[in-house]
Amino acid sequence: MRYLLLGLFLIFNGCADKVFEPKKVEVKKLKSKDFKELKEYTKHNFTFADFKLKYSKPGIAFDGVEGVEVHYDLNGTYLDKFNKINDNLAVFGNKILVLDENKTYSLPFVIYGATKHKNKIAVVFENGKYGIFDTKTKKMTSILQSDETLSVKYLHANPVFYNNLVLFPLITGNVAVVDLNGNYIRTLAISQNPFNDNVIFLKIVNGRLFMATPSRLILFNPNFLIDYSVDIKHIIAYNGYLYIFTPDGEIIKLDSDLKEIKKVKLPYASFYAPGVCKGNIYTVEKEGYLIKITPNLQVTVYKGNNFDTTTNSMLKIDKCRIYNYNKVFIIE
Repeated sequence: MRYLLLGLFLIFNGCADKVFEPKKVEVKKLKSKDFKELKEYTKHNFTFADFKLKYSKPGIAFDGVEGVEVHYDLNGTYLDKFNKINDNLAVFGNKILVLDENKTYSLPFVIYGATKHKNKIAVVFENGKYGIFDTKTKKMTSILQSDETLSVKYLHANPVFYNNLVLFPLITGNVAVVDLNGNYIRTLAISQNPFNDNVIFLKIVNGRLFMATPSRLILFNPNFLIDYSVDIKHIIAYNGYLYIFTPDGEIIKLDSDLKEIKKVKLPYASFYAPGVCKGNIYTVEKEGYLIKITPNLQVTVYKGNNFDTTTNSMLKIDKCRIYNYNKVFIIE
């Protein structure tokens, strides 16, 4: 029995140590420069941290200089302590900053995700509640409660305004449908898991609504749902197609009917936050490789760059730039 257990340990330990080993690698050294530290990012926006000097007030014992963390967006807009969650909103605790109004509103609970349309802000809170905030009245027009669940934060989606409806991606892995006045209509039960299955993707592609949890991609139609079940780490929508990156190194291309067009497998590859650059998709692999994927899933692997891919590293690709903590790498 002892030898059997030892054998099993060696087998599983060997599997755990497997890493991506590409058969062919090209050298591509990207230009890089120091940048503000990447603090936090969502699917589409990210926040950078910098430090400003704060001098101690006269008359107190400490007479030195301390650093205070302040935040900025990619355009250099000062966000104070707020983290940007989409093009027009940034949040800090239960406060939300509307950038085009330069106004801050206090909401009743800690904010998980939000989207603004005219004077209405659709909000999902970290306690599982959700609703609509009216910037004219400065009040919640409704606060609704989703079912409770245990959940882990993924790169989550924000609410979507869809025709005369608002769709709320919940931390339960389902999508609540509400009208513009905040009246509950129904819940789209897309999750197949009671744990760690919140909505990570909610987007309109080719006029169709898609939503996904880490285990299921759904095409929504008022009369039916079409689903594609697979373990999902990232999803890219590009030129009317959906590209799925799985945790075990697979890349899958789907059309807007969720028909599988093509897929490739890079054994043991672990992908970081893919993004589009000049017609191709780029991603960084855990071992530090830069990977270029064409729309037809032709793959080129590059080495020669010092990416930080440690467990807690922040890495984001946007518009031919790779943002990685306090550095930015230029792809092209």
